[in-house]
Amino acid sequence: MARRTRSVVLVAIKGLGLGGAEKLIAEGARYWDRDRFDYRVVYFLPWKDQLVAQLEEQGVRVTSLGTRWGMTPDAVYRLHRLARKSAAAVVHVHSPTVAVAMRATRRVPLVYTEHNVADSYRQPTRLLNRLTYGRNAAVTAVSEEVAASLAGFPGPAPRVIVNGVAASVTTEAALLARRELGLAADDRLVVHVGNIRPGKGHDTLIEAATRLAADITIVSLGTERHRGDLDRLRTEAARAGVATQLKFLGQRADALAFISAADVYVSPADHEGLPVSILEALALERPVVATSVGGVPSVIRPEETGMLVAPNQPVALAEAITHVLAHPVAAADYARRGRALVEERFSLERMVGAFEDIYTELLDG
Repeated sequence: MARRTRSVVLVAIKGLGLGGAEKLIAEGARYWDRDRFDYRVVYFLPWKDQLVAQLEEQGVRVTSLGTRWGMTPDAVYRLHRLARKSAAAVVHVHSPTVAVAMRATRRVPLVYTEHNVADSYRQPTRLLNRLTYGRNAAVTAVSEEVAASLAGFPGPAPRVIVNGVAASVTTEAALLARRELGLAADDRLVVHVGNIRPGKGHDTLIEAATRLAADITIVSLGTERHRGDLDRLRTEAARAGVATQLKFLGQRADALAFISAADVYVSPADHEGLPVSILEALALERPVVATSVGGVPSVIRPEETGMLVAPNQPVALAEAITHVLAHPVAAADYARRGRALVEERFSLERMVGAFEDIYTELLDG
């Protein structure tokens, strides 16, 4: 019997660096139904390519459309040309700027996933996203809070499809992370993962560090958005007197090992959608202290799976971290319940299946 023709699904994103949305694509690819869909991935920022090899190892065709200038008009033209040449049946976009560029044509049904609350973007992006939003064939949001932020947008109502994770780390990898930091097994470690950009709360983390005991080590991992961002944070930490206590390690492919090695995972962001890093921390059975923003309260439930504080409140953040460290039995309970929650509700397989149900609806309709 001849194999049925697979429908081409073009997955588009700005870059394939070590960010949350990018990891959802690279790790979710393990669960893609290759019998039904011919998946291809495109991205625009060639210097953000850390996850390309992971996709290609899974047999996924990956194309970089950009140049050193990123999303130029010529790169956008190549996206439209690729969609036509590949006979894409569906384009699934994970970035508002790429979505705006793709909405210039109605030739291919467009699925748009919103990963952040709508007002977290810069004003030009927010405006263009809203003006072109009606050209989406379907919209998904990573949390109820993100979906609510799209209320009033002139187009399809968003369906909530929560992020999924499948995180695992060997004991040896976690021990190596601690060893790199010069920490013994009983030394206290707080870990944060977040790319360096506005809204991620790095300044709040620095201020909170000044209020923590001097024997607590804090590590922040994340890619700088602009050259010099990492040095700026290190300088700010030095000015605050916490340079030896708070370490900014930059981009790390082994970020999960540091999360697994942590006594507490912290998320100090000013705004979020549903951070993959928090889900990974829960999956790795780490207690979490986070700001109550976006979809975070749907997973970090006070005194159940962690502790919540208001954003931009470094004193409250430091107090919550100190409380969790001082109560290891309660912290272990938070971690255990957090892992159970992720296993029950936040699987990658479920996330991918929900996306593919939408593709099928569009193709059958």
